[in-house]
Amino acid sequence: MEQSSVVRSIWIAAPRERVWDAITDSQQLQQWWGDYWEISAVEVGATVKFGEPEDFMLAAVSVVDPPREFGIQWPPQEQYHMIDITTTFLLDEENNGTRITVTETGFDALPDDIRQKRYDQTASGYETVLKDLKELVEGKSGESTSS
Repeated sequence: MEQSSVVRSIWIAAPRERVWDAITDSQQLQQWWGDYWEISAVEVGATVKFGEPEDFMLAAVSVVDPPREFGIQWPPQEQYHMIDITTTFLLDEENNGTRITVTETGFDALPDDIRQKRYDQTASGYETVLKDLKELVEGKSGESTSS
């Protein structure tokens, strides 16, 4: 079965505002994602840098609807991918916490011989980073006790 969108979701025991901060703040993104992130501003059109600081991917913030939806548009970049990719983070209140659903689209533009491999890699990656996001947010969902 050919896949054209990766969709992964996880429930986090924290309010949407806390999860929103973790997905839009560059320093927090780096903690749970594990790569360099820089978001110049949380506004549509702002620049996003991702990857290695010496060789990062450039993208643009495409959706800002706090604390519900955050989107990033990744244009084709020769060293990484030759397709447009859109990543959307959707935050829904659920059971006194937040369900975050990440959707990444654009795979339908890939050649048939590599589409499934790329889909599988991306799906696996999101499963890992969402678990790390959950651990970070739930570990810091309370107020700090240090002065």
